[in-house]
Amino acid sequence: MGKFTRKDVWAVIIISFVPATIGMLRYFLVDDTHYGNEADAWTNFFIGTLYSLIITSSLYFGCMSILFWLNNKMPWKDNVGKRIVVELGLMFTYSTVVQFLIIFAFSRSVLFDEVLVNVSFYFENILFGNTITLVVITIVEGVYFFRNWKESLLLAEKMKRENMESQLNSLRSQLDPHFLFNSLNVLASLIKKDTSKAEEFVEDFANVYRYVLDVKDEMVVTLSSELKFLESYVSLQRIRFGDAFQVRVNINPRPMTLYIPPLCLHELITNAVKHNEVSLENKLLVEIYNKGDNLVVRNNVKSRNEQVSSTAVGLENIAKRYTLLTDKATRFEMLDNHFEAEVPLLEIEE
Repeated sequence: MGKFTRKDVWAVIIISFVPATIGMLRYFLVDDTHYGNEADAWTNFFIGTLYSLIITSSLYFGCMSILFWLNNKMPWKDNVGKRIVVELGLMFTYSTVVQFLIIFAFSRSVLFDEVLVNVSFYFENILFGNTITLVVITIVEGVYFFRNWKESLLLAEKMKRENMESQLNSLRSQLDPHFLFNSLNVLASLIKKDTSKAEEFVEDFANVYRYVLDVKDEMVVTLSSELKFLESYVSLQRIRFGDAFQVRVNINPRPMTLYIPPLCLHELITNAVKHNEVSLENKLLVEIYNKGDNLVVRNNVKSRNEQVSSTAVGLENIAKRYTLLTDKATRFEMLDNHFEAEVPLLEIEE
């Protein structure tokens, strides 16, 4: 909003024809004798159109120029009350003065020879012009505010999404080194104990890490694809722990098409392995099942004797990612010597 276009010019021209055209329609359709004969009617039509064109163009372009100037010098966001007072004062002053001068000029010409120009004529015409000016300015400002409001909503939504994606990228970037660190620790341990298993672990690790790279730019993935990845990851852990590590999955068909943050299951199982003893005497059983549209990961608890160092990434990372993706809550708690993690499965609109 700051310059005139051809649409403005055409709008003024079309509006200028309306009053005189209404008069002509009354003459021909209603047999209005106000104009006398047809020649007088056409004469008044051309005079009325000329007068209307001068009034309309002067008020429209003049008032709009005042608006443009005020938007630069006194934006609405700075002082709304002051802007309203100044805008109305300038508009009505300009409108009144311009209409008075135009009526005065016409009254001194042959065009208004048969028009009684008195105080009442000035008052009625200026009041009508000011009323139309107020209506037009209200509409223009209303459209201006609506567009700004709509643009501000779109901008806010864009900034919100960009901020969310930035935070998700930051959180996802934590997963790669976290997963790599844990896997290298496992590999180092296997090399010392069993080189053949270490070689098998490297092959499985390559397949698993390929998935990690594939989903590193995704905000969510389907539960079915996450579970397929989990099979490969669990096989890595079973190379390390054998029968001491078990995972049971029991999920209804519908949740398979819902979504989950990538590597969420990996983090939950890694958390279980990291903080519990895994041996033939103390087997670790991880159960994965759905509770409606929520996913539950549950494991028995047998804390390790030695202190386990923590990178503070796993559960906190999951909670933060869910906070950015949905209003639904996550749950992590101890229940009867079992640890339960419950996370919502998400529906994503295409």
